[in-house]
Amino acid sequence: MLSPPSLNGEQEQIYRTLQNTVGKNILLQYPKTGDYLSSFIVYDIDGDKHDEAIVFYRKKGVSAAENDLRVNLLDQMDGKWMSVCDIPAEGAEIERVMISSLGEEGGIKIIVGYSVVDRSERAIVIYDYKNNQLEENFKTSYSLFDIHDIDNDEINELIILQSAEADENAQMLIYKPDSMGNYRRWNVELRSKFTDFSQILYGLLEDGTTAIYIDAIAGATTMQTDILHFTGDKLEYMIRQEDNSSNTTRSIGSLTIDIDKDGIPEIPVQDVFPGYDAAASDQIKLTRWMTISNNKLIEKYRGYYSQSDGYAFMLPKEWIGTVTVVLDQLNGDLVFCRYNGSLSESTTELMRIGIAEGTENCNNKLDEGYYLLYSRGKAYYFIKTEESTDSIYLNEGELLHCFMIS
Repeated sequence: MLSPPSLNGEQEQIYRTLQNTVGKNILLQYPKTGDYLSSFIVYDIDGDKHDEAIVFYRKKGVSAAENDLRVNLLDQMDGKWMSVCDIPAEGAEIERVMISSLGEEGGIKIIVGYSVVDRSERAIVIYDYKNNQLEENFKTSYSLFDIHDIDNDEINELIILQSAEADENAQMLIYKPDSMGNYRRWNVELRSKFTDFSQILYGLLEDGTTAIYIDAIAGATTMQTDILHFTGDKLEYMIRQEDNSSNTTRSIGSLTIDIDKDGIPEIPVQDVFPGYDAAASDQIKLTRWMTISNNKLIEKYRGYYSQSDGYAFMLPKEWIGTVTVVLDQLNGDLVFCRYNGSLSESTTELMRIGIAEGTENCNNKLDEGYYLLYSRGKAYYFIKTEESTDSIYLNEGELLHCFMIS
């Protein structure tokens, strides 16, 4: 049986104050994603050096015309918590909450993403906390949203993605309140009928400005990445039309990531290693890591990537096109061999990657001459090379820089 997490001392005080105000027949509610996953969000919203508390709860026994999901804001007066504002929510579920400055107006805003019960419709609502009230100042539909300084002016913008509807493509919108609180808007129609989005990511460009990477759902099992740029007065594509996002098509879940930690995200586009038929069930996937340079998609690395195990091996230059990978059925090692036209003929082993679970298996690998790369929890990651006179042979030391931990 699952039970809600126990409350700490401050949360217990807030909860009792809430019950004394709205009654005890309530059920706390939790955002589904984001940094704030508690039903209690404690933050100095108004800048008075004293924290306020936002509590999401569901009130039982309300009439059918009322929304039973509510938002309560509590403030501190003379060191004691007091409920100062209680309003109905703008949806049936809480998707995400952000507490952030936004635009030129200054001050902290409360940004809440709501959805209906089946999550098919979502709305983002932005509140100001003024005069002991939560005042709604912005509302629109969304599929995914974020807050980020994307034009490097030290002022945050609101980024919203909206999925395709009927004959209309998906779109990206940027909102930025001016010093009077009026929202300026920029938008661009995306080039595909994306049905949903997985993430928004940011990365440096060659000129030091910021690119926006959008991982979007492009079909039942595939996703693509669009890359855009916001200069402060213009929102535009980074990738040329003839070099579009279809070149980034891969399986859902293969998210863009800054795999080499250089501030520039890479897109993991999947292929297969030499010797495998594209439809083979036993194929081992090769990953082409794509990035943007001079408004073009280029291949930065090529190699093997295990998202579940959290590592990537980038093929050395001399191995590209000359090496394939087979699975050792006895111990589960990945074996890198020189490719000689077919898998059956590719028998010259150059390196193997093995993973051992637990201390005993780890020691067995060490006894067998494996080199320990790193450990994570109870898992130990090894490589082993077989000395060879082959011209592309590299030893463990020469291969270490090819491994990247995600």
